[in-house]
Amino acid sequence: MKLGSAVFALLGLVCSTASGANAEAQVLLPEHLIEARRPSASLINDEGTHALIPVQQFSARHGNKSQSIYYVSLGKAPENIRDLNQLIFNGSEPVFLAEKDFAYLKGNTLCQARIESSFPGQSFCHSITTFPTSVQNLRSVRHSPTNVTLVFSAKVYEDGTLDGVQAAEQSEAVQDWKNHARVYDTLLVRHWDQWVNNRQKSQLFALNLSYNHLLSRWHASGSPRALMKGTQLETPVGPLGSAADFAVSDTHVAFTAKDPNKNSAWHTKQNLYLVPLNATSGPVQVSVNGRGWCGSPAFSPDGQMLVFLQQYEDGLESDRKEVQIYSLLSQKQSSFWPDWDMSPSELAFTRNGSHLLLTVVEDEQTKLYRAEVHRKSESKSTLKQRQLLVDYGHVLKPHELLDGRIAFTRSTFDYPNDLFVLEPNMTITKYSDFLHMSAELPNLDLGKEAEQFSYSGKDNVTAHGWYMEPPQYEQLIKDGGKVPLCVLIHGGPESDWNNGWSTRWNPRVFAAAGFAVIMLDPSGSTGFGQEYTNRILKHWGDRPYVDIMNGVHYILDTKPHLDRDRVVGAGGSFGGYMVNWIQGHNDDHLFKALVTHDGMFNTLSTFYTTDELYFAESEFGGVPWEVHENYERFSPHHYVHRWNTPHLIVHGGQDFRLDPSEGIAAFAALQRRGIPSRYVYFPNEGHWVLDPKNSQIWHTEVLNWLTKWILPKNASESLSESATESVLEQKQQPQPILVQEADRDRNPLVFQ
Repeated sequence: MKLGSAVFALLGLVCSTASGANAEAQVLLPEHLIEARRPSASLINDEGTHALIPVQQFSARHGNKSQSIYYVSLGKAPENIRDLNQLIFNGSEPVFLAEKDFAYLKGNTLCQARIESSFPGQSFCHSITTFPTSVQNLRSVRHSPTNVTLVFSAKVYEDGTLDGVQAAEQSEAVQDWKNHARVYDTLLVRHWDQWVNNRQKSQLFALNLSYNHLLSRWHASGSPRALMKGTQLETPVGPLGSAADFAVSDTHVAFTAKDPNKNSAWHTKQNLYLVPLNATSGPVQVSVNGRGWCGSPAFSPDGQMLVFLQQYEDGLESDRKEVQIYSLLSQKQSSFWPDWDMSPSELAFTRNGSHLLLTVVEDEQTKLYRAEVHRKSESKSTLKQRQLLVDYGHVLKPHELLDGRIAFTRSTFDYPNDLFVLEPNMTITKYSDFLHMSAELPNLDLGKEAEQFSYSGKDNVTAHGWYMEPPQYEQLIKDGGKVPLCVLIHGGPESDWNNGWSTRWNPRVFAAAGFAVIMLDPSGSTGFGQEYTNRILKHWGDRPYVDIMNGVHYILDTKPHLDRDRVVGAGGSFGGYMVNWIQGHNDDHLFKALVTHDGMFNTLSTFYTTDELYFAESEFGGVPWEVHENYERFSPHHYVHRWNTPHLIVHGGQDFRLDPSEGIAAFAALQRRGIPSRYVYFPNEGHWVLDPKNSQIWHTEVLNWLTKWILPKNASESLSESATESVLEQKQQPQPILVQEADRDRNPLVFQ
């Protein structure tokens, strides 16, 4: 029996079967989530007529993945949005070269294809060129119908060239670094999930491409040009940077990079640089000094204006992001909307440069706005009043088409990234449906639409959250039954439960397991104004904790069909910290089981083991030798004497944000106190579980743990057996290290 089916059946919920020839409705099991297609944001050509969509697909059983490129025409919406053209199989990172011509990567080879001549599943590569090392983050700019410049990033060594990478990799110095000793004089030493190799940097390159009419083929003109050679600058900013860290115009590349004069372990300062596309001179800083992070650059269509986002406070990564405009003519920077208490995410100009399209996290959605750009002079421009265009879902990559329509990518709790078009009459047309393209998922039942709610948090602030019912829960409550409640707590902490699809912590999977689910956005969350975000600073254990507990009680008080005796909680990162904090404050035994994923156990020790010191310094108000009490006040380890609840601890061996010792310490506390507990360790995962095989195991362990403590003993044993079978079915694949639960018969402290 599969885990999801076992959980669902044991909680008393049964999927309905349609009569006649209709297929049986299915709930979203973990294997469905893992194996469903994972589309990225759509890529639109300059003419606005065609869209390419990179899609990944994983196998939960075998752990392998495939990459494909799909095609959608942006004329009339397709009659069947589940029947799209798969143009390329085993290819990634498409970029348009002409209206119908595009390039893509297959390994280190740059391939070319044409929409009208490509056929479904094409895997043969028509090569343009092969790079001597791996390249990423392709962008292109079209100078004429037959001339294009491709800009991309690659990790290079001291000589700053692509050709020098292989020799450097084989050198004694690099081999010693990899296999023997890694010597550092300054931080950073490690970052997110990687040890920092100071000899290697991610830098930008440009390559000219030309079209040969006689051969009907594109070819490389010359060799790649190093745009950052001889500098200490790095972009995309690793290890989580992307193509959003740079923009390309007809003449220049704008990119963001860490300030080389500031230690990035305790500074967030990034600068914006301009470099000529022809590499006739080196990068020049254009952003003003005295501020913090900046990023998300975008050029106006004429290349004379550059917009980007900037934070004012160095060291505070959750500071508000303000829109900036830089004039290449006057070389002046101006700030806009200083009174807008939101932080935009993406910026893009409309086709004629008269308006700016902005996405922004607001009220648990990522919305789309449009604002008119008025150029008063070369040195100063203004953005007029914002117009809200799309207020639902998680919007990405807006792009104005020739006819004034706006194409964009959107996901929600109910579907992954799909392509949409906003019509002039403000109606929205859907052009793809990737979730239901799989033959196994045409009748997927996700349950009712998630419900937003608000309530009174600590200090009477208005707090917000989402509530989600399990599919077909009415079948249980109509006979007087009650539904268990699962409380999910987000990480960050400056983040939110945004109305978008995710392959990690997807609330629909928890609901499909039979839980009603609440996702709370307590103090510290984004999208409700900067004051609300800043409420968490130096207040980790009181304001957000009270907000969360008030939210749980609000839902229990307003949803009579919820079972107060079957409440569980789970969270990762800051959510894991908060679960550890709840463990020490669960005196009323409200929570029957808890799950911590990569959480914080000791706030003081975390400062000395984490990678980005600025995070702890801003959150706790300084360094620990100066504000020691701030770190100690809300540290979960001080409350171990009050721990009393069955608890699963999950941690990644390559998590350098929250060191694996934090998970081991929490598990040691649980075991020594005799509390039913389990430790799941993924040696090759970082802060997130990304490998599809590991993701299957993660869902098995987490859902099994949350369920077993709210079921009768015999049902709990049955579930445990079925979950074990699910894991053993995949025993040929690499497994995480599992530390088994303490023997319940030998542990007197079992929560009743």
